Amino acid sequence: MTWNKLICNIRELQLVGTLSGGQSFRWKQNKDNNEWIGVFSKTVWKLRENNDHLQYQVIGSLHNSKKEQIKNKKSKKVDVDFDKLLEDYFRLDTNLGEYYKQWSEKDALFEKACQQFYGIRMLRQEPVENLFSFICSQNNHISRISTMVEKLCTHYGEKICEYEGDIYYAFPEVEKLALPEASIH
Repeated sequence: MTWNKLICNIRELQLVGTLSGGQSFRWKQNKDNNEWIGVFSKTVWKLRENNDHLQYQVIGSLHNSKKEQIKNKKSKKVDVDFDKLLEDYFRLDTNLGEYYKQWSEKDALFEKACQQFYGIRMLRQEPVENLFSFICSQNNHISRISTMVEKLCTHYGEKICEYEGDIYYAFPEVEKLALPEASIH
């Protein structure tokens, strides 16, 4: 499988700080090869970073599934712009370096901290998943929240694909979570 590339300096996006900092709970890092695998936008992604670009692979996606076409009343496949989905998720249209510069001018502690904690971005997450993750977060730690969110996806989400022995699911639709049997889990 080939890697797609987005031009993105590591000072503009640092995966470890952004993906493991408690914003999203569906990313796992393979420390052996410094790759990340995770789910957003009904797609399983594999990411890795370089000094001047972000590389990604789409492992599986529901965007062109028959069920998705019926739901959106489309009869044919639509080309999905995965570059755009990733750019939007990481909010790469925002010049983080410029903000860091402005904030550093106003706050000496931030100026010192941003030397070590550069490239940490606010993710643009799907509101429903974000809300349910927040609900799970009450009085919990990141690994427990991740487990709870994955269980929600496993029980009520649509299967996206299987990859290297793991099965990946989309975050469930609100309608599915509102069913009476959802309260049992």
